[in-house]
Amino acid sequence: MFTELGILKLIKRTRDRSFAPAVAMLGVKGGDRVLFCGAGMPGLAGAVGVITSLNGQTTVVDRRAGADVRVAAAAAAAGGLVDFEDAPLILLPFDPGHWDVAVIVGFEGQASAAALAEAIRVVRPSGRIVVLDHVSRPGLFGLLRNAEASAEPAGKIVAMLGAAGLRAARLLAEVEGVRYFEAVKGRG
Repeated sequence: MFTELGILKLIKRTRDRSFAPAVAMLGVKGGDRVLFCGAGMPGLAGAVGVITSLNGQTTVVDRRAGADVRVAAAAAAAGGLVDFEDAPLILLPFDPGHWDVAVIVGFEGQASAAALAEAIRVVRPSGRIVVLDHVSRPGLFGLLRNAEASAEPAGKIVAMLGAAGLRAARLLAEVEGVRYFEAVKGRG
């Protein structure tokens, strides 16, 4: 386990990075097993890999070309340990209940419903599902809409999490063009 000094060093390491708010929103700790469903935020996966370190596990699953290279580069830049699995998000190659936290990067209608069901399957009872959804920035930069930006209303995403059987579904925050949703898998 980490000593108090070790935790302070990890916090200092991530504080100056652009993904520090995202790391705080995820709330992971040393020893957690964290699954990223999608490689859309490899820098965040690398930062989480620093926190989970040798006592836990951080894995990114994605099927897109070049995702493995982006994840490996981000993990090396952050100094974190991150595994990569080339697999479809709707058929995750893990046993039920293996992960403490599943992070779904991006949320797009029907494909997301299948990926959500699969993430729920592999998260342990009382484990968390976190959805990261990119949104357009307000103001002038909002005119230049990112192709990865979501058009889903926050209420619809929260309702989808609840309809999937998750408890305490809520929007945590919107920070720097990313919305953070969280829900908890039931115990039984």
